[in-house]
Amino acid sequence: MSLTAIDCHMVGQAASGDAGNGRYAAALLAAMAATAADGDAVAALVANPEGARTLSRFGRTIGVPAADVPRLARAAPRALADIAADVAVFSYVSPGWNPCPILLAVHDATFMSNPEWLGTRARMVLRGLVPRSARRAARVLALSQTAAGDVAQALGIAASKVRVVSPYADPVFTPGEGAAERVAARFGLGRYCLAVGDLGPRKNLAALGAAVRGLGDADLQLALVGKPGPDGARIAAEAGGRWLGHVSDAELADLYRAAALTAYPSLYEGFGLPMLEAMACGCPVVASDRGALPEVAGDAAILVEPSPRGIAEGIRRALEPATAARLHVAGPARAAHYSAEAMGTAAWAAVREVTGR
Repeated sequence: MSLTAIDCHMVGQAASGDAGNGRYAAALLAAMAATAADGDAVAALVANPEGARTLSRFGRTIGVPAADVPRLARAAPRALADIAADVAVFSYVSPGWNPCPILLAVHDATFMSNPEWLGTRARMVLRGLVPRSARRAARVLALSQTAAGDVAQALGIAASKVRVVSPYADPVFTPGEGAAERVAARFGLGRYCLAVGDLGPRKNLAALGAAVRGLGDADLQLALVGKPGPDGARIAAEAGGRWLGHVSDAELADLYRAAALTAYPSLYEGFGLPMLEAMACGCPVVASDRGALPEVAGDAAILVEPSPRGIAEGIRRALEPATAARLHVAGPARAAHYSAEAMGTAAWAAVREVTGR
């Protein structure tokens, strides 16, 4: 019998500091709830009512502050002690003192290998606190085999301490009919290349914009989706694309389904969930050959050097009818390898290693 508490404080926030962290935590909670053995249970540390409403169906929710210092210094350890948690999962940074063992999810180690991709504050916080949290953790959770090796090396921890617990595409991301009409009505888009994610330098949007412009295909528009932010429209304009901002999961699924292709030319990813979502919807994907993207994509995406020329060549191939038809079938089949059952099973295995139960 075991109770695992997961820090889900970012879930339900209107403008999460990192949407990927919140999405992973929510998926982990759902996956562990779905695969729990008799007597096992999960609980969520949440920071707002919307997060509690979203996650309450999976287990108990406990309120904590959204701000990092009061949550990590006082509220989270107190909450873990109050519910007698056997294990807790945090992302990147854990409390300095914990009443139970910690599983620390580290999505990638680019804050160590490529600190120039981050702002000054994020760079200082992550480089200062994550290695310390990783050393204290009972296990470190990585999202892919590629990331597991990179995280262990960058943080100076034994590879034997790292476990791979990969996320999966939410069930809303499936092939479907009528998306083109809904996208045209909602966003005014016709034929377009979709890019999804934050607007940081590692997403390589300037190269993507140059690639799309270099095709000389006047009918192919670049559309970008991401979390709210003041620079979205500017960065999209610099890339020659249209900024759609934040959209719901249902709208995002339609955008994937209706797109001529999805491009994911990141300079590094520890997993690449937007790529997996696009594949699950049957959308042809052109992705970078860097980081974990080749591992996750398998042969269900076109992998390219993330330069304007390489990306443009990949887009040309994806637009070929025969290639698009192959990827439309291969994408959902590959995405099915990543499931809630697989994620939950891997997570509970890590819990049982730590608790001995």
